[in-house]
Amino acid sequence: MQFENYLDENSKFGEWADLWTERKTYGQSYKYCQSIYSIVKHLQCIYNKPINQVRTIDIDDVILKLSVYNVNTKKPASRKLLKNVKQTAVSIFKFAINNCENLYKNPAELVEIPQDTVKNYRKPLSMAEQAIVIETPHRARLAALIMMFCGLRLGELIALQWSNIDFNKRILHICQSAYNVNGNQLQIKPGTKNGKCRNITIPDILLKRLIDEYLSKSSKTEFVITKSDGISMHTRSSWSRMWQSYNKALDLSFTAHQLRHTYATMLYYSGVDIKSASELLGHSNIEITMNIYTHLMNENKIIPISKYDQFLKENFGEVC
Repeated sequence: MQFENYLDENSKFGEWADLWTERKTYGQSYKYCQSIYSIVKHLQCIYNKPINQVRTIDIDDVILKLSVYNVNTKKPASRKLLKNVKQTAVSIFKFAINNCENLYKNPAELVEIPQDTVKNYRKPLSMAEQAIVIETPHRARLAALIMMFCGLRLGELIALQWSNIDFNKRILHICQSAYNVNGNQLQIKPGTKNGKCRNITIPDILLKRLIDEYLSKSSKTEFVITKSDGISMHTRSSWSRMWQSYNKALDLSFTAHQLRHTYATMLYYSGVDIKSASELLGHSNIEITMNIYTHLMNENKIIPISKYDQFLKENFGEVC
């Protein structure tokens, strides 16, 4: 950070962005840092402009181009990504304004997100696909079942230990998660994504499988889900290899997070209220759960037209 004192309103946007990124990611997890880097990267086309010459239209161009085509995914960027890119630009300008005497305006605040952008929606597994997951033998099956029937995030699953399971009370205690410490290695840290612990009731369909696994493996390892050696905690690469093998064995293609979304969907269909579902899923904000429930309600909405139908019969009779 030695160049901090030399930045002013004539310094390049990229220099301020790099300094903001350095401070934003300091001491954070590998996963968090990577997410920040990937968002900031979308702003690199304005890196060489002096920050006092960056206009709203420059950032607007970035957003519009992304809304049409994201080079990383080869398809239009999601609304969530567009909002993240805009907010990052806003934050970089705020940082520069607070640390520069002659910079006053934040052009990123005036950028508008296009209304017809794609919304991220993780499709849950169908009942037929869930049956395949339940019935197909594979060493990844237990991991899939825990995520599908208890809604764990991948990091929470990898960090799950036998000591976190109360078989008598049928409870999973979720109080830790695995995070990236470098490109491949994972490290367990206390807390979850929203910083809170939560307890999840284990359904009958999963309980017996967990007990059987406990009786066969608990003397060898503290981890519920392990690498192929049956002992060690997963790395990013070992998990990726196992998951690719699993998808191939099932002849399906889905992510670990889709299983968590499947759990949320089953909570909705089984009548679990939004507040309870939010607590079970460990969402930091009930609005996240509300968005899932609202999508499912809209997807299954049938508008009653009995009064309209009766009106037509009374005025036109049975015409068909």
